[in-house]
Amino acid sequence: MEKATGDLRIIQLEALEILSFFDKLCKEQGFTYYLAYGTLLGAVRHKGFIPWDDDVDVWMPRNDYMKLLAFLKTSNTDARFGLSEGKYKVNGDRPAEFQMRVIDKTMQISRVFAGKQTVMHPWIDVFCLDVFPENKKETYLKKFKKHLFMYKVARCKTFLIEEDSLFGKANKIIYTLHNKFHLFKHVLNEEKQKDKTVATLTKHQNTDGDNYKEYFCYAAVYLPQPAKCFFSKEWFAEPVQVEFEGKSFSAPKDWMPF
Repeated sequence: MEKATGDLRIIQLEALEILSFFDKLCKEQGFTYYLAYGTLLGAVRHKGFIPWDDDVDVWMPRNDYMKLLAFLKTSNTDARFGLSEGKYKVNGDRPAEFQMRVIDKTMQISRVFAGKQTVMHPWIDVFCLDVFPENKKETYLKKFKKHLFMYKVARCKTFLIEEDSLFGKANKIIYTLHNKFHLFKHVLNEEKQKDKTVATLTKHQNTDGDNYKEYFCYAAVYLPQPAKCFFSKEWFAEPVQVEFEGKSFSAPKDWMPF
């Protein structure tokens, strides 16, 4: 199979080391996880990374997600790997973040992020699977899209997109007004809008039971169609093992729908 080369391959192999640590930790602690999105697709098509992919995504059910979060915040079992620093404050029993990020604290890589060259720790993204009542879906999606729009607008103030497009021009106006004239600092507050979006995400997702037939994933904040982040719980029964870069990792029982 075709493999990435150069710096991209170095980043992939570093992400693989983090994933291997994560897999070992989950097995030791009895946590359930599943390869997700491009990582799962890469396992099925390439038995490894998609040649142009540069990160790893996994899913975890809510109960295990919270246990892992608590474990990583309090454990010193490995000085090399841990949570992304400065993130994951907790509102009640849920983090005010869209996903958990496990990083290698001993290494830094250079990546273009939001149009800027940025030095950061390599990572894997851990997305939470929350149960969701089917009869609340339409109402929920309307509220979620509204708060998500405001979050994206608020996020414009944190970076300037230099491009000749409607979004780029709008971003430049917001960036200038906020950063040079300190306008909208309460309305366009990224943290406040993130909290509102998370509150909307979690409002109907606090009960686990047989009547809940679907999962909803936080990755909806990054995708153009949030409705595609609802998954049947049946797909995630007992995990199966799939090959990824010569190693074995967990995947959904019914991975074909993905």
